[in-house]
Amino acid sequence: MSLHSRRTFLKTGAKTALVIALLNPFRNLFAFLKEGKKLPSWKELVDYARWCPTVHNLQPHKIKVVSETEAELYYDPARLLPVGDPNAIFVTIAMGIFTEHLSIAAGSYGTKVIMTEVFDPITTQAKSVTLFAKLKMVPATEKEELDRELIKTRRTSRLHYNGATLKQETLDKVKEQAAKYDHEFFYSSDKERVDFVIDLNQQTLFHDLESKADREELYHLFRYNQEEAETKKDGLWAKCMCFSGFLMKSVFLHHEKWEHGLRKKILARHYIASFKGTSTICWFGGMFDNTSDWLQAGKMLARNWLLLTKEGAYIHPFGSLITNVDAYHKINETFTQPKGNKKIWMIFRAGYSDEPTRSYRLNTEEIIIT
Repeated sequence: MSLHSRRTFLKTGAKTALVIALLNPFRNLFAFLKEGKKLPSWKELVDYARWCPTVHNLQPHKIKVVSETEAELYYDPARLLPVGDPNAIFVTIAMGIFTEHLSIAAGSYGTKVIMTEVFDPITTQAKSVTLFAKLKMVPATEKEELDRELIKTRRTSRLHYNGATLKQETLDKVKEQAAKYDHEFFYSSDKERVDFVIDLNQQTLFHDLESKADREELYHLFRYNQEEAETKKDGLWAKCMCFSGFLMKSVFLHHEKWEHGLRKKILARHYIASFKGTSTICWFGGMFDNTSDWLQAGKMLARNWLLLTKEGAYIHPFGSLITNVDAYHKINETFTQPKGNKKIWMIFRAGYSDEPTRSYRLNTEEIIIT
């Protein structure tokens, strides 16, 4: 074979391989449909995924249906946190969580949802609903292990826990699941460590409330009574926060009255008391430098949160211990670190409690856009 013929052969072979690779997902989909299997509607998937957790229950995600198997994922800049999350890191994590919930919801049909393209990073400077990623529904190669009904069962519990530590079998399952996403899972039931985290979380909350910008941003995210929670269907409802709406509003509007003295001590004691029964503190570590890392973290968290729900456990994330610079420094000084360039990015208490109140969510029709 001449050199020219050999080059032509190699080029033709490479093009053919590329075409086959591109067409393979469609071939699998055609075979899937040919077998008479039904595809779920995007509306059905969103009806489940809308119950996923998002930072401060902001629900920034929007879906535009393109076809039976394709959709576009958008974010609403009015539902971001310019002060608390200026780089939209935790909103990006929430987009990963939402997408994974769409996929889990599709699992009962033998399908899954994947991101085929991700566009510019989420920015708080956006002026209108902005395209973030393209989604595609494809046949699943493995059976979905998580029942999609867990999505509606899952809660964040800020109630008293019963004092029992997480079962070792449950901890092992979380560790194994995290490893699939190249994350590390750590936990401690040492009382000194648990008390340290609870105390630091309380101190950090008070520190954050001293910031006028943080305080004003949070004030508009709280729902102080049931009527407000039902109407807006987002944000932090007082009942879910296990705080009096009247007390919460007073802390925000009359902060100077709670900055020192007896009132500050009463508020601190009330907050600390809400963590009664906490016996296990957990944390995740993983790559955490860019959009891809944050989406991966979101997918991992989505699956582990539902896994814990399946095991009858609840969690309560301590986001401020990551976002507050001083608190995060103290955490890194005392906590076991993940390997290499991985970072601790999620800390939470986990355990068993009564069933907490479920916060409200936007309707499916409010998430799907045209």
